[in-house]
Amino acid sequence: MLKPLPHVVEISTVPFTMTESTPPGSRAAARTAAIVNAVLDLLREVGYDELTIDAVAARAGASKATIYRRWPDKRSLVCDALVARSREVALPSDALSLREDLIRLVALMAGLAEMEQVPAFASLLAAAQRDPVIAETLWGVALEPRRQECRDVVHRAIGRGELHDPAQAGRLFDLIIGEALVCYLIHHRHFDTAAQAEFVDAVLLPTLTHPRS
Repeated sequence: MLKPLPHVVEISTVPFTMTESTPPGSRAAARTAAIVNAVLDLLREVGYDELTIDAVAARAGASKATIYRRWPDKRSLVCDALVARSREVALPSDALSLREDLIRLVALMAGLAEMEQVPAFASLLAAAQRDPVIAETLWGVALEPRRQECRDVVHRAIGRGELHDPAQAGRLFDLIIGEALVCYLIHHRHFDTAAQAEFVDAVLLPTLTHPRS
C-alpha cells in the first residue's frame, strides 16, 4: 500500500539559474540550466530509478565532477530539478467565471501531465514511498502548488457567488489529478481540449455546484 505523502507547503523554490553562485547570463548559469534540463528529460524518458549521473552528464555535455561539485547524489539533483521546473507554471487569476477558471486549471494540469509524462511522475511517486526527502520535494513543488490553485479557483468562485463551500477545493484537486492519471497512465489516451471541456462540463461543474447530489 502506498503511504500518503507528507503535507509540506513551505519549501525552497530558488530557480537554479539565478542563485548567488550562478548569476543570470553567466556560463555557470547556462551549465546549470543544461544539467537541470537533462535531468527533467531523462526523468520523462526512463523514470527515477533508471536515471543515472552518467546519463545526465552525457546529456548535458558536462563532466561528472561538475555535477558532483554541486549535487552530492542523484536524489539532490532530481529534487533541485523539480524545484526549478515548479517556477515555470502558474494559473492566471483573471477568469470571469467558475467555468473559465476550471477550463484553464484543467488545461494547465493536463499540460503538465503531458509534458512531464505520467509514467515518469509515477516513478517519482514510487521513489517518494522510499525516500522522505523526495516525498517532501515532490509534494512541495509539484503537488502543493496545484492544490493551492484549486483553492484559489474555489475562493474566486465563492467571491462571485458561484460556490459556497471552501472544502470543495480538495475534491477539485482529487478529481483533476485522478482524471489525468486515468487518461495517461491507464488508458494511454490524449487528454485534449475537447476532452478537457467535456470533463469540466460533465464532471467538475455538476460536482462542485451540486455536491450533495
